[in-house]
Amino acid sequence: MAEEELAFELNLLRKLVEINTTVTSDSRMGYAECSEMIRLTAQQLGLGTEVLDGRDVTIDGESRPNVIVSLEGTSGVNLLLVTHLDVVPADESKWKTPPFRLRVVSDRAFGRGAADDKSNIVAAMSAMGELAKGEPEVNIKLLVTVDEEIGGRAGIGYLFDDIGIRGNAGVVIDSAPNYISIGASGALWGRFTVKGEGGHSGYPEQADNAIYRATGFVEKIKHYHSKVSKIRSKLSAPPEAPHSKVHGRFTVTMMHAGEKENVIPGECEVRFDRRMIPEEDAKQAEADLRSHITNLANKESTTISDFEILNNVDGYFTDVKHPFVNHFSSLAKEVVGQPLPLAADLGGNDGAHLAQAGIPVVCFGTIRHETNYHNHNEFVYLKDIQVVRDVLIALGKSPASQFNSP
Repeated sequence: MAEEELAFELNLLRKLVEINTTVTSDSRMGYAECSEMIRLTAQQLGLGTEVLDGRDVTIDGESRPNVIVSLEGTSGVNLLLVTHLDVVPADESKWKTPPFRLRVVSDRAFGRGAADDKSNIVAAMSAMGELAKGEPEVNIKLLVTVDEEIGGRAGIGYLFDDIGIRGNAGVVIDSAPNYISIGASGALWGRFTVKGEGGHSGYPEQADNAIYRATGFVEKIKHYHSKVSKIRSKLSAPPEAPHSKVHGRFTVTMMHAGEKENVIPGECEVRFDRRMIPEEDAKQAEADLRSHITNLANKESTTISDFEILNNVDGYFTDVKHPFVNHFSSLAKEVVGQPLPLAADLGGNDGAHLAQAGIPVVCFGTIRHETNYHNHNEFVYLKDIQVVRDVLIALGKSPASQFNSP
């Protein structure tokens, strides 16, 4: 596809990628600049805008500008589109070109956030701009949120729990274009500290190195994955998944210890990620994990402390027979030219907030498995931006009656 066919989309994507909106649990960048860019672009398209700041629900008190882009229809039916502007960190040393400079090569556009999730912001805004030229029946609200990559309490959580945003149906534009996601896995993040006895590295016999303690314990605890991977969902997994059904997962993702080369650490922090199938109960999964780690520590004579759950979000799913699922599937088939399978995402997404509010939700987007999202040299296929845009245009042109079914 020639770049000129997506001139507006690539121009906006270039601007968004060049704004570094990296977020971690301790810091964030570029939120104000990026949200303002989105707001101004929406106004130029003739769309309504509002910025709702989730600052009040944060611990650090820093601004969390969520942008609401709206298009008024002729009915009382509300369609919600959900994306996010934050991105995960990028190690520039591993990128072929600077991650925060869009690079278009043939049929791909490279850059941090090119797939996850800035091309989806672009596709949604382009669709709404096109719909604004007519008179859609449905009211459309695009929620461009912050902090999605770290849990979203001040983003989608703030908009739903504190502001009370609601709709008749929703699309989370943060998934893949080769299947329609009707659910997502739950996420359980946490940490604990393995205790040892610190000392001088010149006298290792007089210390109990917490790193050695922790690595031995992690080697044992990684087998918890084998246990939870036997938990299988009734929902199909994405086409590239290792199993045909969504399965449970457990991974140790971070370890931290030490202050200096000649100091043997007395503590080592371990962080983990437990993914639950959409049907699992998050509280029950947490209790089981706590019990497993505690019992293993006792068995291995390992002292642990500061066990803490940092994030615990239920998975969700929409009934495959729901009218909205059927309607979205038929529209996607018309645009793509073939039926798309229904599946549930292995990762989590903001659809959980919609589902908890009783809103039927599907997920769709530009993030194919091979696009290196959350990795270096992330990219998006240009054709997928057009596909997502065109599906959203078709959805926005739907009669309001399509969204009133129970």
